Amino acid sequence: MISGFITRFEYGNAIIEQSNRTLVNVSRSSVPVFSKIGDFLIEDPETKRFYIDFSITDERHKEILRMADMLFE
Repeated sequence: MISGFITRFEYGNAIIEQSNRTLVNVSRSSVPVFSKIGDFLIEDPETKRFYIDFSITDERHKEILRMADMLFE
């Protein structure tokens, strides 16, 4: 099962960075249409399609904002 953050889109693929720092190319058509860079995706093992975990995506976004605030204090 693949899960991780979208790092970029290239040539019709979404590039996903997993927790072990490996990059996986998946077809853009298998991820939600509205997905964007920074979203956390989890593969459904039955359908082999991906869905966005909004809670993990939101946590990461908050952590990035917190770190940026610390940097610019």
